[in-house]
Amino acid sequence: MSWQLWAVTCLVLVGLTAAVALLYLPLVRASGDEMSPEMFGQAYYSIVGLAGLVLVFCLFTTLRHRELNLLRRRIEQEEGDAEDVRTRLSELSALFQVSTTLNLHLGLDMILEIIVRRVVSTLKAQQASIMIYNPETRDLETRASYGLESEFARHAKKKLGEGIAGWVAQQQKGVLLDDTTRDQLGIHFKSDRNITSALSLPLRFGERCVGVLNVNRINHPEPFQERHRDMLNLFAEHVGAVIERAETMERLGTRSRELEVVNEQLAETNRMKDLFLSTASHELRTPLTSVIAYAELLDENEKDLNKAQRSEFLHRLRNEAERLLGLIEDILDLSRLESGKLTLKRALLSINEVVHGAIETSVTFAARNRVELREEFHGELPALFVDEVKLRQVVVNLIVNAIKFSPARGEITVTTDREPRYVRIEVSDQGPGIKPGEATHIFELFGQGVTPSAEPNAGIGIGLHLVKRITELHGGHVGVNSVPGEGSRFWVRLPLTLANPSEALSEASSDEASVARPAAPGVPEAAEPRAA
Repeated sequence: MSWQLWAVTCLVLVGLTAAVALLYLPLVRASGDEMSPEMFGQAYYSIVGLAGLVLVFCLFTTLRHRELNLLRRRIEQEEGDAEDVRTRLSELSALFQVSTTLNLHLGLDMILEIIVRRVVSTLKAQQASIMIYNPETRDLETRASYGLESEFARHAKKKLGEGIAGWVAQQQKGVLLDDTTRDQLGIHFKSDRNITSALSLPLRFGERCVGVLNVNRINHPEPFQERHRDMLNLFAEHVGAVIERAETMERLGTRSRELEVVNEQLAETNRMKDLFLSTASHELRTPLTSVIAYAELLDENEKDLNKAQRSEFLHRLRNEAERLLGLIEDILDLSRLESGKLTLKRALLSINEVVHGAIETSVTFAARNRVELREEFHGELPALFVDEVKLRQVVVNLIVNAIKFSPARGEITVTTDREPRYVRIEVSDQGPGIKPGEATHIFELFGQGVTPSAEPNAGIGIGLHLVKRITELHGGHVGVNSVPGEGSRFWVRLPLTLANPSEALSEASSDEASVARPAAPGVPEAAEPRAA
């Protein structure tokens, strides 16, 4: 409508000018005055000049009017865009407020992902990222990044005061950067990445900064304006509260899961305690009953027993007492392991000699069970820096475990061998072997108690666990290979680095510090559900 009015006005002015020129001559003639040709020409050119000036004025006015119209349309468009941005940001803020009201069904990472995507869309940006402040490390850590070149922001970390984000978090002030920025923050503007304009704003909760929102326009003809920063500031205040609530819920959820895990561990510990007490009471009662019985027989029939009978009773009495002492020593060793008080007394020793000593210790028990012990030693094993008593205990436990499950007149072979990086000790028996489903827990504490169909020959359930833990203290590992019905081969591998006392001592502190932590369940290879 305005263009029509301007066109009518211009036509009226042109018409009036033309009318003056057309009426001028008749009026002059009607007056009866005579005009010279010079006067007539001057008057005529004056009228034409006036008409030209009117036309120039009309053209100039038309151009200015066109510019005003363009400016008005641009202002209307910017106001419309600003209103649209306000509406979208308000909707997004309302969305997060509703989500927090509804018990925060959205997790923190999901909320941050939604924010960066909507901000990119709303501000017609090309990339956005959110960095969350970690009070433990005192770092800003990128938790969400979306858009063009988002890989530059992903996994980024900044200290407070470091870079643009660090400055914004420290000062809690939003900044607008472009290629015209000349202040101290201008040095951080990344023009090499074709970022034409960047916004960085703090996400606050009260007086505390919980994070930083970064928004970039890349290869974009229009930079961000101050109004964009002002609107995003209002949005950032709402987002800060949402992030704080989501972080709180996340921490509570993590703590709740940790408590659930601890509760499960306590329940498992309580179950294992009950299992240990029931098993230990039975295992300790058996030798004690025998000791009491043999002592009563010796006391009541002292005069009726000959020397050979008394010697036999005393021999059995000593064997049961030694069995009881062994059980108590295992329990004490387990207690020292769990409390972190078990230390190794290392010395350079021949592995063959240590294993041979273990075999001699077990010979009597093997003979009583009518089992033959054989040894096959590698002739060129290096001396290792180990604890003789504990390593012998490891081998004895493996041999005794094999004897318990070996048939009468069975054969147990104890071998030593050298591998590229280890010295290997292996105990092979001809027992019933292992069922695959029972193989996982063999070296766990009270591992034999996990299956109700445990062998009647099984012990208290800590012997093989001690084997594993003591071997790990030496930097080695244990395992077993077995086929049901074909016997089992338990093995221990000790690293050849133990041949160097300086290397062994340098690793001793870290190895022994791990004693207080319970070993993870399971073994590298198949394992058998029985224990010494």
